[in-house]
Amino acid sequence: MDRVELAFLWHMHQPPYREPATGAYLLPWVRLHATRGYLDMAWIHERFPQVRGTVNFSPILLEQLEDYAAGRARDRLMDLTVCPAAELSEADRILLLRTFFMVSWEQGVRPLQRYRELLHKRGLDLSYVDLVEVARTFTERDLRDLQLLFNLAWMGFAARARDATVQELLQKGRDYSEADKAALLEAQRSLVASVIPAWKSLFSAGAVELSLTPYYHPILPLLCDTDAARVAMPQTPLPPRLLARDDAEEQVRLALEKGREVFGRAPEGMWPAEGSVSPEALAVFAGQQVKWVASDEEVLVRSLPPGTDRRGAVYRPWRVRAGGEGEIAMVFRDRGISDALGFVYARSPPAEAVSDFLGRLNRIADEIPADQRREGELPLVSVILDGENPWEHYPNSGLDFLTELFSRLEKQEAGVVTTTIGGRIRRGLPPGRVEKIHAGSWIEASFRIWIGHPEEVQAWSLVGMAKEALREAEREGVPREMIEKARRHLLTAQASDWFWWYGEDFVTETKSDFDRLFRERIQAVFRTLGQPVPSVALEPIGDAGAGPAGGETGRAPVGFIHPRLDGEITSWQEWLGAGLLRAEEVRGGSMHQATGDIGTIRYGFDSKTFYLRIDLGSDDSTQRPTQIEELRIDLRVGDREVELQTKLTRGALLIYTADQKVELGAGVFGSIVEIALPFSDLELRAGQRVRFLLRGMRGAVEVERLPSTGWLAFDVPDESFEQRTWKV
Repeated sequence: MDRVELAFLWHMHQPPYREPATGAYLLPWVRLHATRGYLDMAWIHERFPQVRGTVNFSPILLEQLEDYAAGRARDRLMDLTVCPAAELSEADRILLLRTFFMVSWEQGVRPLQRYRELLHKRGLDLSYVDLVEVARTFTERDLRDLQLLFNLAWMGFAARARDATVQELLQKGRDYSEADKAALLEAQRSLVASVIPAWKSLFSAGAVELSLTPYYHPILPLLCDTDAARVAMPQTPLPPRLLARDDAEEQVRLALEKGREVFGRAPEGMWPAEGSVSPEALAVFAGQQVKWVASDEEVLVRSLPPGTDRRGAVYRPWRVRAGGEGEIAMVFRDRGISDALGFVYARSPPAEAVSDFLGRLNRIADEIPADQRREGELPLVSVILDGENPWEHYPNSGLDFLTELFSRLEKQEAGVVTTTIGGRIRRGLPPGRVEKIHAGSWIEASFRIWIGHPEEVQAWSLVGMAKEALREAEREGVPREMIEKARRHLLTAQASDWFWWYGEDFVTETKSDFDRLFRERIQAVFRTLGQPVPSVALEPIGDAGAGPAGGETGRAPVGFIHPRLDGEITSWQEWLGAGLLRAEEVRGGSMHQATGDIGTIRYGFDSKTFYLRIDLGSDDSTQRPTQIEELRIDLRVGDREVELQTKLTRGALLIYTADQKVELGAGVFGSIVEIALPFSDLELRAGQRVRFLLRGMRGAVEVERLPSTGWLAFDVPDESFEQRTWKV
């Protein structure tokens, strides 16, 4: 018996990586994700055509896939692969060793023995690696194998099943030739070129439904009005108000046009970038004849009267007012189930994970109140998440899990029936209407990730300046072709991805690349219009150094950690996800020392405890530093200050407060210093902002302070911290 309808939406997206001046692609992620996630998801739908779903593309991704398929796109890691190993310069070799392990080590490196050997030869932790010296130890054979294995590791299960070259090179395993490398690159180009045709075939057969995102993946409500951020965050700092509804309309119009160009028809529905909606944004969608959009369940809950039963509200489509008396249909993602696919099931046996998934759906069917059931209508559960990123963390790129899931869904096990979002909406909408949608996104039902931090405010201010320059050029009668070219640069600068990486929420080794791509688009607006580029657009946004006194620095934590306190480096995984500060990057200046005993600080947490690791800079890790006798940790939470002290002696460390000599936490000093401080001991609660610094003392003399100016900082996490670090 049918009990519940399941509507998947797989969101496929990459930001615009093309440099405006050269046309070169700065980063390779379109190319590499194409040979895994984009192709794999098409392959699994081909194998199980009775499992319906909706696949969402950002048009800028489609544009870049077309460029790679046609041979128009080249990225710097492709060029580094193409170069004969014997001709790599020293700088090339260093870049190769730094970037050609950018794949899941567990799922990408570990299964390939030769790749694993090369990683260990390079070193697991770059903070301990002198790449100049290590690069000299890599032979021509090593380098060529690394060039090939990086690209091979990004091949998903579809590529491995379909392509003979990929199969042969996996079987060979090592000692590759330049001819092998050329063959793999040709196979890669062919696989990338097959992505769009594979999805077109699925759309034509009716196996899946197409939806799109506004062209460059902008946060549409903030384009309509940056003050929309105040709905959920009334006190947040904002840039000068930007009102660019015309750009929002253009982003939607261009997306629909791209859908018609690529797939022969425009889609009926859209997944707004990051599930971001507002009353003004819905009016834009409805005005462009978009029939439906989707967002997150928390957005719906905040849009309905207080006390509304969530169970009956979330699991159905809605009519929503969209400007005047206009309406648009909406569905809302089940956050728990969507996040389970994104974060949880990768670590579980596939059969057990799928049973849990189906069990959750059946519990929803059981819990819908009887008075909220319509005769003949099943509850609709919308599961919306990335179509590419989660599978990097699953064994076999998700093949085992997806096969188990799709095979059981095809049998309609447990009464679960799959559908498309548009298909369900075309059957009719139940009574009731949301009169005013809450302005928010899938993250916290707010726009905090993309606006409010000083870096984000500066970036939005640049967008506003470029928009005003464009308006002024239009008033002055600048030729239409120049206006249109400048406007394309401006639309590209409105992509959500740039703002995602500004601020402190997320960390990437390539943040400077994202900053550069954003500012180059802003610069291109002015240059295209023949206007001087504002000086603020020429300088990087944010500061990788310590910054002014009182500022916050370092790489922030990105996930929970659970280290064992033994004072030893027992596994590189122990501190994976921790925040990081390398002393060499923040020391210096005309009034401060350039060297010291502290090499690296790592810091992180689980839901209950703050962890701190200090790596001392002595060449002999067993030798006690000559300078530091005592460590002091200064913490500030608002106006409250806490100073902790510990004598730096081998073995267990006694940690106590400086004022009352109260003992708390635990620590060990072996080859490294490891400290654990329970949040309860520090009287900290979730959501509080903590700033801290580390001081090295010899007697009463402070011989070292890190950061030398400013603070390291983190927010005390709640249980959902890890889930908020994932993006759709």
